[in-house]
Amino acid sequence: MKNRLSLILILLWITLTYAPILIAQETFAPPKGIIAQIGKGRVGSVQYSADGTRIGIISGAGIWIYDATTLQLTSVIRNTTRMYNSAFPPDINVIARSDTFDYLHIWDPDTSSQALQDIEFVAGICFTYNPETGKIAIGSGESTTRIWDAKTGKLERTLQRTDEKETLIHSIAFSPDGTLLAAGDGPNTISIWNAVTGKRKHELKGHNKIVKNMAFSPEGSVLASISGDSNIFLWDTQTWQQIGTLTGDMTSIERIAYSHDGELLAAGCADGRIHLWDTNIGKLRKMLTAHQSRISAVVFVEDSRTLVSCSEQGTLRKWDVNTGENTLSVENDYDTFSKFALSHDGKKLAGLSEFSTPYLFDITVPTSPKLVKRIHTRRAGNIAFGPDGETITTVETDQTAYLWDMSIDIPKHLNGLLTEIDTTLWGMKIDRPKLSFKGHTAQIACIAFSPDGKTFATGGFDNTLRLWDTTTGKTKVIKEHKGWVESLAFSPDGKTIASGSRDATLRLWDSRTGAEKRVIHLSNTEPVKENQVIRGLGKSIVDIAFSPDGKTIAAAAYDPNIYLWDVDTGDRQPFPHTHTRGIVTLAFNPDGKLLVTADAEGIMKIYDVNGKKLLRLFDIGNSPVENLEFIMDGKILVSVCDGVITLWDMTPP
Repeated sequence: MKNRLSLILILLWITLTYAPILIAQETFAPPKGIIAQIGKGRVGSVQYSADGTRIGIISGAGIWIYDATTLQLTSVIRNTTRMYNSAFPPDINVIARSDTFDYLHIWDPDTSSQALQDIEFVAGICFTYNPETGKIAIGSGESTTRIWDAKTGKLERTLQRTDEKETLIHSIAFSPDGTLLAAGDGPNTISIWNAVTGKRKHELKGHNKIVKNMAFSPEGSVLASISGDSNIFLWDTQTWQQIGTLTGDMTSIERIAYSHDGELLAAGCADGRIHLWDTNIGKLRKMLTAHQSRISAVVFVEDSRTLVSCSEQGTLRKWDVNTGENTLSVENDYDTFSKFALSHDGKKLAGLSEFSTPYLFDITVPTSPKLVKRIHTRRAGNIAFGPDGETITTVETDQTAYLWDMSIDIPKHLNGLLTEIDTTLWGMKIDRPKLSFKGHTAQIACIAFSPDGKTFATGGFDNTLRLWDTTTGKTKVIKEHKGWVESLAFSPDGKTIASGSRDATLRLWDSRTGAEKRVIHLSNTEPVKENQVIRGLGKSIVDIAFSPDGKTIAAAAYDPNIYLWDVDTGDRQPFPHTHTRGIVTLAFNPDGKLLVTADAEGIMKIYDVNGKKLLRLFDIGNSPVENLEFIMDGKILVSVCDGVITLWDMTPP
């Protein structure tokens, strides 16, 4: 009893300690046609405005502008296309960002209504901005860096190596006065350019990997560089000789930044830790440890006593560098989603974070999804909802499937803290699966529940399909496929299960006995376009869906074609439409009149099935749409792309 009381007191102390620094998940109106979005997507970078008043976070869903003092969200530049980087010019109220490899746009962050400048054909991979000169530098392939004027959008200079094989520019940095540009342009080299004359002055060698990030000291006397290992190289900018190395217990350094007074150098690592180095003596001063995932950005504010950091999961934190205290946070660590599943009544959504955490959302009010709880697992790769709306299944990298009871209530004030302390509290079992199912000899790729919830199926990279009894855990093993089983679907009546494989076959099975009903061979005689994607030796069926009446089955084969078959005869039904890229997922609406398909570049199309007409098209972004489902009697379509779950209005325009 005494130990239990001590545990409770510890938990309450932690809760009271951390609660004041947490800010509720922010909301902002989504773009037209979108009802709601869950998460920001992958965080690319964080920039601090020159006047010190704002912080800009670039992510898969847009640019998020925060007040630098309070970390309150002030505006959002929304865009459904993928974005990579951003920067604040100092003398004009705009923010620049590249949203594809071919364009740079300059926006007004207060109105966020339209681009002030559009610069085409940038072909950018890395991006930096110099507030002293108002110049934007963009590194690309072919050993090329281009320098642009941020106000006029004019290309001013092109820097290109011609002395060796062409390479990609992975990182660039201006010197404080803007006269020099450092470019990580080789497997282990840095080129130093005169940004005014365009002349290449020096080549720095010493790294054994690609140079990922660089930073000049505030007075410009030292250049710091990293290549993803545990070392920070320091270079004298007068002699361009290496003058030191900062090394220690640092796991894959991702980002570095100097304080404005030059006394500190921050190094953000892949394990979420931030190391603060004293630049005067080359010693580690402090280690900041609140982040739980890879550091995407570290930025010092003007007083040099405050550091802002952002993790790959989207958590934004402010630190007092003197005390090492995390003084303010925007907790948003569920924002990068890879998969989702919907309950049968459409009121619950389970989102699977790319960081292996399933989250349960209440979407009873679709315009305002609410986080209910999360569970901590190992590396989960897929997720499915049971028909009872309280059970989900996850598959993990240990070749095991797990059943979770999501009806267990986790006290709200303890949610997120329990895993680090104890998994059992007051008799409730938390973060422990209801059942586990072992048997696959390789990674499980796909899962599906039967309509009655008594069976769920798994398909794996061991070329097998397994049917599991959810009560007893007993399994039927089906080994007829000659390639990975990548997709599964039960028929609406639950009597048939379809499996799609990398062996270019779609097979129908009796879900009770496991007996084979039909084999459909995917034709490999379809015209192959230059940009068509085909997996393995043949086409791989990566997603399948039954029509609501169970008479038609549709398949996506990672090519541009839409495949429809008659379930009874196995005959292919002609469908005249295609995509320009490989289709990765598809779904019927509840009445079977609409079919939605989505491809590897984020193009989503809505078709009239009977009339075989294209009704609507959505350009979501440059990443694959991972899965699609309808809710609210087909009035809302749910998708996930580039880490963001989106609810779309399907009301006819």
